[in-house]
Amino acid sequence: MTEKPIYAADAIILTEDDDKVVLIERLARLPGIALPGGKQEPGEWLSETIIREIREETGLVFVQQHVLGTYAQAGRDPRFPAVSTVFIGRGYGTLIGEPGKTRPFLVDRLMLLSYAGRYILDHEQMVRDYLQHQ
Repeated sequence: MTEKPIYAADAIILTEDDDKVVLIERLARLPGIALPGGKQEPGEWLSETIIREIREETGLVFVQQHVLGTYAQAGRDPRFPAVSTVFIGRGYGTLIGEPGKTRPFLVDRLMLLSYAGRYILDHEQMVRDYLQHQ
């Protein structure tokens, strides 16, 4: 019997002027560079998941504009079967991280691939897809 997948949401968060994107450095479980996001809670819509996760991980208020796509390739997360929908939108407020868990930072859109090889899971592919379709 196949294990039921975990649903998650990740986000490309643009600053108000579209020049920069928010990334996080995960410090605890599964350390590395990532798009902000996380697992869906019971009874939560994915659009609610991404707003909650962004607030927790970055302190920002997220306003969704588009969906980049859904990533569901088998083995994309070594911990469990996972399906992630990637949202694109704007972040408002002041960047703050979850103490001991995340360190958010801004990156020029054109520099997103300078972190190639350091992204967790398939977040590098998400970034490449975003850059290709913008």
